Amino acid sequence: MEPEFWDSHPNKIREKIFPPTFLFKPLSPNKTRKFYEFILVDSKYVVIKHNFDKSDDQLITHSTLQILKILTFKDFEKNPNQVKKISQPFDPIGYNYWDYLNAWTHVFWFQNKNHRHSWLIYFKRNVRYFFPQWFVEWWEFFGPIQSILPQDIKEGYNQFKSRFEERTNPFHSSLHFFSKFSLAWIFAWQHQYKKNSKLLPILGKQASVKWWDQFDASQANTQGVALWFQKNPKSLKSANPETCQFLIGRPRSRQHLQHQPVVKL
Repeated sequence: MEPEFWDSHPNKIREKIFPPTFLFKPLSPNKTRKFYEFILVDSKYVVIKHNFDKSDDQLITHSTLQILKILTFKDFEKNPNQVKKISQPFDPIGYNYWDYLNAWTHVFWFQNKNHRHSWLIYFKRNVRYFFPQWFVEWWEFFGPIQSILPQDIKEGYNQFKSRFEERTNPFHSSLHFFSKFSLAWIFAWQHQYKKNSKLLPILGKQASVKWWDQFDASQANTQGVALWFQKNPKSLKSANPETCQFLIGRPRSRQHLQHQPVVKL
C-alpha cells in the first residue's frame, strides 16, 4: 500500500484506488465487473441472480451463482486469444478465453454499501462436470472447506474420499464431492490488511465460507454416498493388488468370485 493511499480502515482505501463500479485493478476501463458477469451469463453455463433488500431496491443483499459447466480451451473452439462476440450489444463487443478465465474471479469482487454481501454457489443436479487445470486454484480460494460440513455430511465426505478413484486427477476430493452431489455453500469476503515487515500493510481480500442450512443434502450422507457408488462402480478405487493376486490364485468355484470382486460400501 502506497503512503498516499493509507487509511486505517481498508474499506476507505478501496474508494481511493478502485473504480466506483468494481473492486479490482482494471485491465481496461470498459472491462468492468458487469462485463465479466455478462461473459459468464452469456456463455449459458452459469446462472446468476441478484437479490435485493425488500426496503431498498438498490441494495443487493446476496447473490446466487449456479454452475452448469466450466469451459475449457477445447470448449471455446477458438484460439484463446481470438475474440468471441457477445450475443447482445455490449462494450466490449466480445471476449477471449483469458477474459473468460478472469471472469471466474472478478465477478465475485462486489460489495454493497453495508459491506455485507455474500454469494450462494452451487452445482446443478445430474450434470457430469469436467474441470480445466486452472479451476484447481479457483477452488482453493472460493470453494468450501471440510470444517463447515454438518456431521452427517462430513461422514459421507470421509467415506467418499476413502472410496473415490481419483487416478491422476489433480483436483481435491472435495471438488468431486460437491460437484457430484450437487452441494451448495456460501462465500463472502472482506478487504483486510496483510502485515508486511517494514513496509505498510498490503491490502488484500479475506475469504470466508459457510454451510447453507436450508439446503437438503441428505443424498450426501453415508447412505447416499453408498448408493452413489452402487450406481457408479467405475468410480470406486481399484482393489488392493495383493488382494487381487490372492483372489486370482483361488479356485473360482464360489459364485461371488466369478465376476467383479466384492467391494464393501
